[in-house]
Formats: sequence, C-alpha cells, structure tokens
Amino acid sequence: MNPPTVGVVGGGILGMTAALRLAEEGVKVSLYERAPDLGGLVGSFDFDGRPVDRFYHVNLPTDDRVLGLAEELGLSDRFRFRPTKVGFYGEGRLFSMTSPKEFLTFPLLSMPDRVRLAAFVARCQLIKTHDELDALSLVEWLERTSGRRVTERLWKPLLDSKFDGRFDDLPATYIWARTKRMSKTRDKTGAEVMGWLEGGYTTLIDAMERRICELGGEVHASTQVDQIAGGESRTTGLVIDGRFRPFDFVLCTLAPPQAKNVLAPELKEHAHDERFRYLGVACLLLRTSQSISPYYHLNITDRRVPLTTIVETTHVVDTDHVGGHLVYITRYVDPSNEIHDRREEDVEAELLGHARTIFPDLTDDVIVSRKVQRARVTEPVHLVGGAANIPDLFPVPGLALASLAHVYPEISSGQATMGVTNRVVPGILERLRVARSEAVAA
Repeated sequence: MNPPTVGVVGGGILGMTAALRLAEEGVKVSLYERAPDLGGLVGSFDFDGRPVDRFYHVNLPTDDRVLGLAEELGLSDRFRFRPTKVGFYGEGRLFSMTSPKEFLTFPLLSMPDRVRLAAFVARCQLIKTHDELDALSLVEWLERTSGRRVTERLWKPLLDSKFDGRFDDLPATYIWARTKRMSKTRDKTGAEVMGWLEGGYTTLIDAMERRICELGGEVHASTQVDQIAGGESRTTGLVIDGRFRPFDFVLCTLAPPQAKNVLAPELKEHAHDERFRYLGVACLLLRTSQSISPYYHLNITDRRVPLTTIVETTHVVDTDHVGGHLVYITRYVDPSNEIHDRREEDVEAELLGHARTIFPDLTDDVIVSRKVQRARVTEPVHLVGGAANIPDLFPVPGLALASLAHVYPEISSGQATMGVTNRVVPGILERLRVARSEAVAA
C-alpha cells in the first residue's frame, strides 16, 4: 500500500518542522512556499553579499525544542551563547538594566517602586499556569500587582511601543509569559545570555529541507497555492498553478488572514481571523563599521521616540560572518499603519532619525549598508479570554490549520512555534491511521 500523502502550505519554521516530522514517520510530504526563499519571518536575505536575518531573532539556552532539533540535524556545535547587556532609554537618557545592582539603582523608578517591581517578578515565577490570568485585563493586573506608578512609568510605555498604542484589551498572560521566559536566561552575574545559530535560522531551515528530500519528500519554493480544495465534508487536496493535486491530508501553516485567501469558499469560516488583532513590523537594518549601542536589546520608555526597540545583534552574532555590526531599528505597528505603504526611503529616514535621537554617533560615515524590511502581518495579538479563542487545529476532516494563532500563552518564538508542531503532527498521524484502517476495513 502506498504511503499517505500530506500537502503542506507555507515554508516557515512551522511548515518545515511539521513536514520533517511527518516525513520521518513515512508520510509522503509535499511542501509549497510562494516566496523564493524558505523560512518566512525567520528567513534571511542577501545583504550586500552576506546572508543576514530579515528580522532579528534570538535563541535562549532554555529553548530545548530548537536546540534538540539542531542536535538531530548535526548543528549543535554551531550555536554561540554569550552574556548580553540590556538597556533602557527614558527621559532622554540611556540606562543599563543588566545586573541586580543596576536594577537596585534604576533611576526611572523610586526605591519603593523598584522593590514592588522585584516582588512582582518573583510572583510571576510562582504562578505555574495561566488559568487565573487569562480573563484578567493586563493593565488592571499590573496596576494591582506592580502599583500604579510602576505601571505608568514602565509598563505602559513598553506596551505602547510594542502594540502601536493599543493594549487595553490584552490579557495578563502577556507579561507573565514574557517574564517567565526571560527569567531563566541569566548567568551568575545577572546578565541575560542570548544565543545565535551560525548562519541564523536559515541554517536550520536548509538542513531540514535536505533531510525532508532525503526522506522522499518534496519542497517547492516560488510556488503559489491557489486554493485548498474541498468542502464541509472534507478537504481533498490543493490547486497549484491552476492544477488540482489530491492529498490525503492538508496542513496549512499560514496566519488566519492569509489562510482565508486560499481556503475554498466552504472552508473560509474556519480561518477565524476575526478572533485576534495582528501586529505588523517596519525595520531598518544597518550594517555599521563600529558598534553603535552597548546593549544587545534596548527598551524604549521615552515615547517621544516612537520605536519599539533597537537591537544590535552582533553582541551575539559573530561580526566576521555578517561583514560588520548589525543594528535592527524596529517599530511594531498595526497592519493598517500607513508606514507599510510609504516609500522605502521615507521609512528609512524616519526610523534612522529616531535612532539618532538616542545614538547621535550613528552618522552616515559609519553606516556601510542599509535596508528597510516590512511585514504587514507578523503575529496575532491574543485578547482577554484568549484561551477560548484558540482556533480548532482540525476544523474539518483532512485539514489542519496551524499557525502562530495557536501560540498561547507563550510568547511568539521559534521555541513556541515548534510547540505547535508537536501538537499538530501527532493529530495528523492519528487521523491518517484511522482513515487507512477504515479504508482497509471497507
């Protein structure tokens, strides 16, 4: 009997890891990605002859799913982990927030407020599940547990920078999950330890592509899926370049708004794109001849500078591999924000101008290369009561819809995305097994 067939739509990290796991189980996998390169948001691009991450990404020492997959593919020796510095820009000044001593003298908060913030962080570690937080308003919870002054001076500016000014409908799980994730990354000095896979996530994506093909699967970049075909009774296959190709099962890994565009009319209601808001991003990537920031990651609480963060990844990434120092000047925005439609040179001038407010030494003579990268939809924003809004992974027979919409309450990351893979693949295999048994019995 021929092996079961699965068509995978989307060549990001979720689609690639799912295709690999299915191929390892003997499934005949065919993956389709409309872009010329695999990886999606974790992919790279040619930056003046050097492959560089399109957007900045970080690996933590606790990212066991990512590290485990890299080890399986023979890449574990290509990780680099280094202590990094964390900075704040507030009230027109730069502050380090790296060590416990710096936390105790953090000038944006009074001593009583620092004590209350420390108690809040400790409390987050004691909360084991998100159940009690899911239905709570984030701002109300922060005011109650951190205090009004800490919320106004610290949390609200940070939320404003991340969510483009709209954060009143977020659940308390957001800060809890972020605090839990980052709390385990500090070394003995209190510094955060960040990691980089040599070559970026593209190294992992390329290794997965090779392995999928070795196992008999197919990976098709630059291939547009016109439609996921089928009806309410079941999904039957994919329409690709105007031709129907049958599959026993289809896995779509696109974000709900994008999935809705390719689902057959009878299936569109299952995209559930109305359950979330979404974030987009505009990012100016610079290659510079010298280090610009002493910090890997800069938090910006001074909202006169409308940026989310400035990340100098070459505090972790080897400069020799990327041809200099890499600086990501990033602003998260609503998908409707006009920055998505403006001329690239105008976006570049705006983001660079804001960055120079913080780092005046960022002059033209130290900038070697520059490139604006934008994405209208990067991740869903889960709202209060988010657990009840997680879409069904298997809405109709023969179809799985898995995406970042299923990352909750975790914060979006490669680690969290692979967690979705670990949930959807066993479900696909079980449904294929049942279908095969029913066909044999018939």
